[in-house]
Amino acid sequence: MRVGATGLVLVVLLIVLASALFRSAIDEAPIGEDVATVEEQANVALANLAAPGNPDEPLAELGISPGAAPGANAVVPEAR
Repeated sequence: MRVGATGLVLVVLLIVLASALFRSAIDEAPIGEDVATVEEQANVALANLAAPGNPDEPLAELGISPGAAPGANAVVPEAR
């Protein structure tokens, strides 16, 4: 019982230390670059990815078309 509790405390302590280490690495500014420049470049990249306006035919822009629904002229396979 004591070995299990000690192991559990050790694992929780390791997780807390790793979390603190990664959080401090995330909060740091990029090395050698201005933060404003990095944010501006990210915003420009997002603006280039966004399609201008709302497309009327999104499937046509992707080069695909929806399948036709089976109607009265659909061929029904024979049961064997």
